[in-house]
Amino acid sequence: MNFGCSSFSWKTKDGRHLLGRTYDQLGNLRANRVICVPKGSPCLPGLQPAGREVTAHYGYTGMAVLGYGEPILVDGVNEAGLMGALLHYPEYAIYPPKPRPDQMAVHPGRLLAYLFGLCSGVEEVAALLPTVALVDDLSLGSPLPAHYIFSDRSGEAAVLEPDAGGLKLHRHTIGVLTNSPDYLWHRTNLRTYVGTTNLPKPPHSIAGHEIRAFGERLGGGFGLPGDYTSPSRFVRMAFMKEFAVEGIDELDGVSRMFRAFSPVNIPEGLSRTSPDAEEYQQTLCISVMCAESGIYYFSPAQNRRISAVRLPRGTGAIRQFPLGERQDVNYRN
Repeated sequence: MNFGCSSFSWKTKDGRHLLGRTYDQLGNLRANRVICVPKGSPCLPGLQPAGREVTAHYGYTGMAVLGYGEPILVDGVNEAGLMGALLHYPEYAIYPPKPRPDQMAVHPGRLLAYLFGLCSGVEEVAALLPTVALVDDLSLGSPLPAHYIFSDRSGEAAVLEPDAGGLKLHRHTIGVLTNSPDYLWHRTNLRTYVGTTNLPKPPHSIAGHEIRAFGERLGGGFGLPGDYTSPSRFVRMAFMKEFAVEGIDELDGVSRMFRAFSPVNIPEGLSRTSPDAEEYQQTLCISVMCAESGIYYFSPAQNRRISAVRLPRGTGAIRQFPLGERQDVNYRN
């Protein structure tokens, strides 16, 4: 699995807390489903049904990749309001060969499901992490290097990265995440753009002549990088989070958040893996979730229609919904 994505946390003026992400990948969404997992379900830490398992205290809903054993959850929200997303972390993710005796071995693709089932928020995630060791295997045919962003009803955004010293949880972050390098590198890189604002540059006098910038009334964001590498997407996403207008309520906020991803959406044709490749990496789907309502909103890029799934209360069977490009659904119950 090789994908590049962008994510950020946000809020609305009436106090709703949101987390969203783009899903940038080669191919299509045929292997992806939105799943609803009720509380009381087995919380399996690995891709194969073997070893220890625990029972989920909370139900959750989100997007998963199927076909590799247990679903690989890439984002979602649980009924207590914990939200999270998995993003690709190539060349930087470091996993121990085996866990300590007091730790649970969790596959990187199962971490979100494991934490959603057991934790109500970022504080409980932080408390549980010392008992967790991310241990990768070759069930996918290759390793799955990943790092994660979490948020909850408090509005805090935390970033979790598997580094040489183990799992590192960065608390009270700026709430933006893309791909490699690590979060602290990206935050340091923002110093290069410290003078960037949403205002046009004022005219200057040079050698006695007043010089005005081209497009002076649309000059906000001057100096932002324009490519689709992870560092550039991080900078543009941080700029957007800082200056975009917050929504009035949940639906307004969700709608605005989908539009706020425009600066990092990868259109088909601009990201090719090699001259001979027939497929392009592109933004296949955007998802936004709300901590307070527990609703999961998603929109395939080729559809542009926003659908919504709310996790049913109580226990029951696991449900799956497709994300086909021409899907026209609204599972909001």
